[in-house]
Amino acid sequence: MKVRLTSHITLVLVVLTSAAAVLFCGFAWLASVKVDDFYLRRQADFVGQGLEERIHALPREQESVTKWDDAFLYAKQRNHEWLLENIGKWTSRYFGHDRTYIFDDTNRLMFAFREGVDAMPPRLGSDDGEQVDALASEMRAALVEEALKPGAEPLGQLASVRTIMIGNRPAIASARPMLPSSTRMQIQAGQEFIAVSIKFIDVKVAEDIAHYARLEGLRFTLSQGPDERAHVPVSSHDGGTIGYLVWQPIRPGFMLLQQIAPAGLGCLALLIAAVFWLGRGLHRTSMTLLDSQAELTHHRNHLEEMVADRTAEIERQRAELDRLLAHERQVNALQRQFVAMASHEFRTPLAIIDAAAQRLCRSTTNVSGDYVHEKAGVIRSAVVRMVDLMESILASGRLETGQITLKRSEGDLKALLVACCDRQRELSRSHVFQLDLEIPDLLTFDRIAMEQVFTNLISNAVKYSPDASDIYVRARVDEKTVEIAIADSGIGINADDLPKLFQPYYRARSATGIAGTGIGLNLVKQVVELHGGSVEVISELGKGTTFTIRLPIEVLLSDQQVAA
Repeated sequence: MKVRLTSHITLVLVVLTSAAAVLFCGFAWLASVKVDDFYLRRQADFVGQGLEERIHALPREQESVTKWDDAFLYAKQRNHEWLLENIGKWTSRYFGHDRTYIFDDTNRLMFAFREGVDAMPPRLGSDDGEQVDALASEMRAALVEEALKPGAEPLGQLASVRTIMIGNRPAIASARPMLPSSTRMQIQAGQEFIAVSIKFIDVKVAEDIAHYARLEGLRFTLSQGPDERAHVPVSSHDGGTIGYLVWQPIRPGFMLLQQIAPAGLGCLALLIAAVFWLGRGLHRTSMTLLDSQAELTHHRNHLEEMVADRTAEIERQRAELDRLLAHERQVNALQRQFVAMASHEFRTPLAIIDAAAQRLCRSTTNVSGDYVHEKAGVIRSAVVRMVDLMESILASGRLETGQITLKRSEGDLKALLVACCDRQRELSRSHVFQLDLEIPDLLTFDRIAMEQVFTNLISNAVKYSPDASDIYVRARVDEKTVEIAIADSGIGINADDLPKLFQPYYRARSATGIAGTGIGLNLVKQVVELHGGSVEVISELGKGTTFTIRLPIEVLLSDQQVAA
């Protein structure tokens, strides 16, 4: 683990160094690209300026022969020999004009000099005739238009220049009027002779432009060069492009990178080796630090575990003490409550027994059998009440301690319900029991426990409906469940008391003033749940209460004993 960590540190250092070198190289490359872009734009600017200079030079060169008294005079005289020597040959040898044409005042060609040869009779070339005619006509129209304008510039400044294609060769064409250079001679507007000069953009022109731009290999092509930044378009007069001036681009940034690349790679290798050597030293130092750190971490973790265990133990003990204290307080409160209720519950039937016995003792004469039977019935009812109360208390105690065991056997659940109703009918003859029982005769259940359940629910229905005589006992069965419902139309239960109704010793507020211990419904709930069922209550204050027991049919059809 330690070796892996220090190796990772060394690797990270090498990677970071390499990344820094790559970033440096990237910045150097970006800088060289920017320099090259700037320099190529400068080259293009110089080439463009050189081309513009060549284009603008042609009308200036023409001016030396078109604005001249002799040229104006001899052209008017149509002196061919003079025009040949002083215009045709002179502009060809001195300025390098490739073609020179002169049109008279009727736009008829009167002189032609092409590629150093006098064309006699004068005629336009087959490749430039249409364009030269158009250029001369354009110049003639401009002369007429300028003459009509008030305050127009001198006619000697007029010139029409354009770049054209003659065959497959690019050329610069310029047209100027032939005018006298002094005021001794006058000419009427529209009667000027027009000179047209053509200069091909050939090798010589390309060399002049290249010399101006300090470039090599400049040439004219009809298509763009391999590097789109190393060309300048040659535009025609109508806005189109007739070709391109291309050259071998000079990239000083790239050239500098080529020169420093070997040295840079060597420095990078040395830097990586130095970082690796430093990493090895760091490896040895970090091993010692890691050993010390591991020992400290071990001691710290051990102390933290001891503190955590001790804290958890103290917390557990505190929680247990809190739980036991709360339980003790609850038990004490329940005991006090239970003793008070039990004392009251036992006192009532004992008082009844004592009163009945005293009456029997005082009635020594004229005592009929019916009277004795009545008082004996009262005593028996009170005794039954005490026995039921005692059985409920004992059963509740067994449930709380987990000592009760359901002893299931086959029995008649329907008959048990009828017997419980009959016994309660004898104790309270003012109530009428409405029975609707449709369940199988033989089922498997704990007879004693279920008898306590039914007795509690039926006696509660009677006790809490003193003014409603009807008690409804209904039993149904389906494929999964046996459902038993005991309903009354008595005082009912508050909605807030319903969730707590099955807690031990809890009594609803509506039961105030009515005898009871609060253990019967808790016993009902636990016995039903031991049978695998559930019990629910629906009640509305002042309208009565319905308790519904649901027992799974598969449990009632089994003879297995279940321990609590």
